[in-house]
Amino acid sequence: MITELAVERVEFTCGHCWHGWSAEYDVLRHRDEDGTEHEQFSRDGIPVASPYSADGAPACPSCHRHWVGHLADRRVVPIPEGAAAAEPPAGHRRADGSSPAGGLLSAPSLGAHTS
Repeated sequence: MITELAVERVEFTCGHCWHGWSAEYDVLRHRDEDGTEHEQFSRDGIPVASPYSADGAPACPSCHRHWVGHLADRRVVPIPEGAAAAEPPAGHRRADGSSPAGGLLSAPSLGAHTS
């Protein structure tokens, strides 16, 4: 069951060159029939690993080293009628970061900057 849809703006600061940037991630959270919480991240409709994990840390646009981000802003998106009871798209990520990346989610922008 889908428990939450959200848009998260994640900020990054490179620890090597000190370049700062942010990116928006669509997040779908759901609970399986065993009660285990899962989350799935996507950017521009493409499934990605959590930006809060080493596996999902993007490369710095300036020096190309990878840095884990931190939550800067978050907006919950209302779940469409009937969607909460629906199964999430195939492929999902557990709240602990394990499991393969999966489906897509799109939501309004929070105004992240990429410069």
